[in-house]
Amino acid sequence: MEPTTPIIEIISLVLNFILASGLVGTVLFFKPKKRKENAEAQSSELRNTEQIVTIQSQQIRRLDGRVETLEKKVDKLSIIIENKDVELSENRHIIRQAYKCDYVDEPKDCPVLVLKAEYDRKKKLQLEKEAEEARLRAEEARNEHAE
Repeated sequence: MEPTTPIIEIISLVLNFILASGLVGTVLFFKPKKRKENAEAQSSELRNTEQIVTIQSQQIRRLDGRVETLEKKVDKLSIIIENKDVELSENRHIIRQAYKCDYVDEPKDCPVLVLKAEYDRKKKLQLEKEAEEARLRAEEARNEHAE
């Protein structure tokens, strides 16, 4: 039985070597494989994050443009309101003076009020004309931009 013992030992050694090297190989290659998978996952997450940041940046730029447009409109409206307040104050003063008019019996016949009404009518016509011209210019600009 002794001659078989060395053969069994040799077979045992060969099997141990093969099995051990497989285990060692698995242990040796497991960490790099795991690192590679982690790196790929992080790379994918980074790409996704970059896409999200790009989309967010585009939305911010678009909203900034809208905010600027709205701020300009608010500024214009503030100027218009201020002008209307001044005009209203002037009109109140004119009306108060018309009721004190010594030239006519009825305040509505006061020459100041008659001239004021004529002035208001002309001003309204002028504003309507300017508004129509602005509307036409805006329409032309939109048409040029669309082409």
